[in-house]
Amino acid sequence: MWRVVTSTCLALTFVSSVASAQQPCTTDANRVVSEVYRHTLERGADAGAQTWQRQIANGQLTVREVVRRVAKSNEYMQRFGRTEAGEAQPYERAVARLYRHVLARQPDGNGLEHWTRIAQQRGLAAVVDGFVDSEEYIRNFGDHAVPGSGGVRFCANNETSSDSSWAPRFRGMDRNNDGVITRSEWNGNNIAFNNQDWNNDGVLSGEEVRQGGRQAGAAGGGLRRSDYNFDQLDTNNNNRIERREWQARLDQFRDLDTNNDNFLSRAEIEGTSSPGVGTAGSRIVVGGDRNWIDTGISVQAGETVTFTADGTIRFARDGGAVSAAGAGSGRTDGAPMPNAPVGGLIARFGNSAPVFVGENRTIRAPRAGRLYLGVNDNYFEDNTGQFTVTVDVR
Repeated sequence: MWRVVTSTCLALTFVSSVASAQQPCTTDANRVVSEVYRHTLERGADAGAQTWQRQIANGQLTVREVVRRVAKSNEYMQRFGRTEAGEAQPYERAVARLYRHVLARQPDGNGLEHWTRIAQQRGLAAVVDGFVDSEEYIRNFGDHAVPGSGGVRFCANNETSSDSSWAPRFRGMDRNNDGVITRSEWNGNNIAFNNQDWNNDGVLSGEEVRQGGRQAGAAGGGLRRSDYNFDQLDTNNNNRIERREWQARLDQFRDLDTNNDNFLSRAEIEGTSSPGVGTAGSRIVVGGDRNWIDTGISVQAGETVTFTADGTIRFARDGGAVSAAGAGSGRTDGAPMPNAPVGGLIARFGNSAPVFVGENRTIRAPRAGRLYLGVNDNYFEDNTGQFTVTVDVR
């Protein structure tokens, strides 16, 4: 038993390719808590964050304790902590998300198996405690750094934001202290190594290992589309990659998500998306849990676009089914069209204002651009069903 426990604990000491370096700290508690919300809850901070901000600022709580409490909150557990159909083991995906949200890395096989078992036996709160109290977390983030934030760290214990003596982000991996990391020294997997080896020289050095470093001339760092297998990532086989299925860094997800719909299409993963052309009778599937999807169709200003939509969705787990016309009553603040029927089919052309489509409508394109379709709602994770939309551009 001791050997098993020891080996699984060692799995947590895997050094993430995104471990926080000890950069100059910030005295802005608002910024720190906003980063916790962004990375852990995947949303912006709200009024409820003010309590955390005050407690961090006056020294009542460390950032590490706030991360723990946010990850154990009812909101987190409801959004990210549920079991899902198609999992190899119950809670496997929830534990994988905790790796990303708390340790800021993808799970290793042995660690995922061990902590999934802990979740089944003792609940996800025990996994959160195990991660936050682990040697890996303390080494990479300490009491005051925010996981996944690129090095945001709160100034504590009379530290000032001008302090600049911080360790390189790869310290601990450079075992021979020659200033570069070879593949044999790298503690992660080959995908993570290749993502950082921007100049393809087989070692990591310079900007590749400097916290906050960027690849010259590239917005996405060392991202390589060929490193990702769409079919392996699409664990629920719905022909798109959701954030909960993504096992690499969130900044890489955002770089690949070229249409900013919070999902990755096969074209975005494989780099095959290109400006589309309007064709008669194109059929597009719009999932009820989608904000916006890229139809692959580009239109010119003044062209006539006809939409015909079939199918139904439920915009709440206990809600009734609605067609593309949306609910007969009720409106939703925060939806793209708050005064239009909730759950209805909507469209936009490039970055134009959204227009309501419903079950059948012909629209003259107000501007040139890519055609996007979506569902008029402000919360998508509990939506089910889909619309099948025929698009005819003339």
